Amino acid sequence: MKYFSVYPLFFLLILAACGTSKTASGTERNISEELREKNRVTLSLLDQIRQKPGIIIRNNRPYIRKMIADGPSTNPYEPLYILDDFIVGNSFNDINQLIANINVKKIEILTGSEAAFYGSRGGSGVIKITSYK
Repeated sequence: MKYFSVYPLFFLLILAACGTSKTASGTERNISEELREKNRVTLSLLDQIRQKPGIIIRNNRPYIRKMIADGPSTNPYEPLYILDDFIVGNSFNDINQLIANINVKKIEILTGSEAAFYGSRGGSGVIKITSYK
């Protein structure tokens, strides 16, 4: 009978000792999230978009370097801007006035089949911006 009362206590003691611990990957993720939070305050929307691959800046407007069969084209195409799943249009000035840089949560660059979801307007690529709601 003694053993039946000792085993549950022993089992609970083992469970308590096996608590969660932080891993190196969890720490790295927290650091990257912290850096992203700091950068969203200090970087303008144009600078945040500029950091994405495949973006070129001309006349203070971002363009997506469209990929063709021979390689990257040197001619820029104006992208379609999507803000929180609403189509804004092709004007960077409009999107820049609609959202402040501090409210930007995530920026995605969509090209090819990913941009085809938006039809012919997304043929030149899509810059999809998600904000903190």
